[in-house]
Amino acid sequence: MKAFVDANVMVKAFTENPDKEKCIRCLKKDFMTDALCLVEAEDVISIIKKDHAYASSCIKSLLKSSAVILPVGVTLLFESSKRVDKYKLDAFDRIHYVAALLNNCTEFISYDKDFDGLEIKRIEP
Repeated sequence: MKAFVDANVMVKAFTENPDKEKCIRCLKKDFMTDALCLVEAEDVISIIKKDHAYASSCIKSLLKSSAVILPVGVTLLFESSKRVDKYKLDAFDRIHYVAALLNNCTEFISYDKDFDGLEIKRIEP
């Protein structure tokens, strides 16, 4: 089973909220994400914590983990743009979803209900 982890799970793992422990456990398992998710997560963590260094260290810890970080390159952008009519997702979410599709993920772990009803089942941690 391959799971793709969305940025909101990362944010919840590194900030104070009721879902923090579940999200931390999720990030300790094998998962995939893309580089854009890491950028999004770092930005939001930095805003919430008001600490750029802390946010950066959170993302560095994921880079050192067993997570597979997928690149966001021209091919992914092209494949995502081809699906603009098929998936009613914003550009960022569409890139994440198509990255998961192209890498045969079987679960999309996210709190974002915009991913409901698509080919890959959305689950929460």
